[in-house]
Amino acid sequence: MSRSSRRVASTILASLGLLAVSAPAHAQWPVTRLKNVKVLPSDITVDSLVGTMRTFTRALGVRCSYCHLGKEGEPLSAYDFASDERPEKEKARAMLRMVGDINGTYLARLTARRDPAIVVQCATCHHGVAQPRPLQQVLIAAYAGGGVDSLDHTYRALRQRYYGSAAYDFGEVPLAEVAAELALRNKLPDAVRVHLLNTEMSPTSTFAHWMAGAAMLSAGDTTGAIASLRKAVALNPNNQGALGLLRKLGQQPQH
Repeated sequence: MSRSSRRVASTILASLGLLAVSAPAHAQWPVTRLKNVKVLPSDITVDSLVGTMRTFTRALGVRCSYCHLGKEGEPLSAYDFASDERPEKEKARAMLRMVGDINGTYLARLTARRDPAIVVQCATCHHGVAQPRPLQQVLIAAYAGGGVDSLDHTYRALRQRYYGSAAYDFGEVPLAEVAAELALRNKLPDAVRVHLLNTEMSPTSTFAHWMAGAAMLSAGDTTGAIASLRKAVALNPNNQGALGLLRKLGQQPQH
């Protein structure tokens, strides 16, 4: 194994802190002795552990320092992988126990299972992010912390980083649901802004333009509502919701 290969293997082994690594810089690499193993089999081989760690790091999109006592950029020999100081490490163990129960107890009781059997893995929920929260929840939290500007910035940043992956749903529905939640909180101007962000990100969505038009109408912007509703009908002439609102306004769709 080359030096670079050993370093990659060591990085992966570090991700959940199941290897015995002492802090001194002269620690042996790759590590051959296990310590403080509480969930995985105590006799697991280093090669098997490498594969397991690889699935964890990819599923959560994290590196060694997320769970283990050490700083990013430091040599791995400086990490204390046996330490339980970081709370994320115990959370990871709890998640592994949960996955084991789901697969080994609850799913195993099913009388009719598909072949091959479907099993729960870390990636089933995490999809490459450490905290598996729906996009709607992330955006509402951003709004609570810094208002609509923070929400807008958070959405754009997440979209730039994760678009095309399985991490978040960047379709038309999540933003519409977030806007609806803001409307329920009587934050109509902010709700309209989120709807307009939705039309920007999904410009060919009749649903996004319809919802934006309805929100603008509720906020008192009749001119903007008519324009957005007409756009919705232009995209889908059978959008009865948008057509109905236009009729109520005494307007006709433009062809």
